[in-house]
Amino acid sequence: MNWGKKIAVLYLSFVALIITLVSLCFGQKVELESKDYYAQELKFQDKINAIANEKKLTSSITHLLQNKQILLTADTSLTQHGFEGAVKFFRPSDSSKDVSYELNFINNQQRIPTRALVHGVYKMQLSWVSNSISYFKEEVIFID
Repeated sequence: MNWGKKIAVLYLSFVALIITLVSLCFGQKVELESKDYYAQELKFQDKINAIANEKKLTSSITHLLQNKQILLTADTSLTQHGFEGAVKFFRPSDSSKDVSYELNFINNQQRIPTRALVHGVYKMQLSWVSNSISYFKEEVIFID
């Protein structure tokens, strides 16, 4: 094989490699954090205020992983005056595995079964309104 053929084979191999990499990149699934990411960005100051409100609380909503359940516990002062809220289990790697529940405390506790959650890392996002004040709390949890 002479030098001309070797250079042609090397060049064609490089072109084939680049075409393969480009086709793999186009097949890769890319997602934003949420579908309405830009609309949420406009309301980001409200979220910052809700986080600040949660940090001011003497006792907030806490969680405990036990027996394939997540036990949420809230202080009585939070759940009395016009309480409503939601918990979202946000999977950063795959939005199809996100799960949401309404907060409905009975005796200041709520149990959430983890069978709907896949093994791995989730961001647990708690948002609630109590006594006309908004609160937001986010914690990273690992589901076995």
